[in-house]
Amino acid sequence: MTEPTFRSPATSAARPARHHSAGHGWTGFVLGATLVATTLVTGLSFTFAAAVMPNLSGVDDRTFVTISQRFNDNPVFPLTFTAALLLIVLATVLQARLARGPALRWVVAALVLYLAAIVITGGVHIPLNEQIDQVGDPAKAADLSRVRDDAEGPWAIWNVVRTLCCTAAVAALARALLLHGRDRGRRGV
Repeated sequence: MTEPTFRSPATSAARPARHHSAGHGWTGFVLGATLVATTLVTGLSFTFAAAVMPNLSGVDDRTFVTISQRFNDNPVFPLTFTAALLLIVLATVLQARLARGPALRWVVAALVLYLAAIVITGGVHIPLNEQIDQVGDPAKAADLSRVRDDAEGPWAIWNVVRTLCCTAAVAALARALLLHGRDRGRRGV
């Protein structure tokens, strides 16, 4: 005959702790992926602010419109922006389910900052990009200088603001990931 197994309260409590630790690992992974995706968006925005737009400022109107239209056709931009948005929302939800602490506040701050960047993109950059696309073939279009004058300055200025929002979101996500890791270490997970 086998002896009955009795579990002490300490043994029973271990099961929920393991379940909780699995959530911590998943949340940490998502926070890390979110940090990478948001950093990629920040890098894209920064590259446009530091190199692309300053270099385009010296080209003729037809070249400016042609290159801008090519950028608009690139699917990497919307995919990257969307992936970072989905991940940051998921990271916020996962962190909120785990704990209400400093890491959550930093993830929420990152979400707000990234949403500001998305609002700038949707409210300024996409309409300006559409104006440039509506020109059609730059070799056949008239009044390219007006299109360029209407788009170039506002696009560049708001891109700097967007880059600053994204940079601050990356910093907030890095802080959240650090705090999440510390919390996980304290719990011995």
